[in-house]
Amino acid sequence: MVFKSVGWGGGDYRAPAPVQRTSRQRQERDIVAYVGSVQPREGKTRQGKTDAKKQASTSSDTEWTERLTTLNNGLFGYNTEAGRVLLRVTHNDRKFDEYIGLPFTKGVTERETGRTMIMLATTAHHGEAMQNQFDGALWDEKEKSYGNCIRWLNVGDLREGFIGLDYQPHAKRNAGVATSVEEVSFLAKTLMQYGFNERTRLYLLQPPHVMESTEGIALRKRGLERLVD
Repeated sequence: MVFKSVGWGGGDYRAPAPVQRTSRQRQERDIVAYVGSVQPREGKTRQGKTDAKKQASTSSDTEWTERLTTLNNGLFGYNTEAGRVLLRVTHNDRKFDEYIGLPFTKGVTERETGRTMIMLATTAHHGEAMQNQFDGALWDEKEKSYGNCIRWLNVGDLREGFIGLDYQPHAKRNAGVATSVEEVSFLAKTLMQYGFNERTRLYLLQPPHVMESTEGIALRKRGLERLVD
């Protein structure tokens, strides 16, 4: 599931203090992060000056896993620093334009346990970041599996924005998508437990763009729109 998200935008966020790198081995904590180094963007402006903007890591050589005790807005601000924000693209629903420039963060949560990973300052795919961190996660040319996990994204932070995920009732268990309303509810409760505002909107999307699915529209019409619902 790839969402059109890479770009540079504004925001009044501060990047968190540098963290000490840990290994790519499994980090035993309810919340973990897959973290990349914010890097200078190569290239020059039209005026010939060096481009001072920054970008997220594009190489596993500069990425690591980190144990977290909680989620906070500074973590999402790190993605703003890295240029990971929602951009306006042709295929996105225009109703999502109000979120343009807010940090774009990918995450994954394990069913039953609620163990959660967020991805910071990296262009890696969900499956790449999950290696060694979740049982059954495989990401190579022969096989791709998300184990017993549900992928999701957050545009914004703990206070504003929206959460989006793919919903396919007939998908395989290891496809990384929610397959029932009960699984969507479990994810919502888990994210509220980790600090997300209960009034945060939750959309069932139709990847690879930020486009609401027909199932999501139907549920929203029933009043199921926010995490607390």
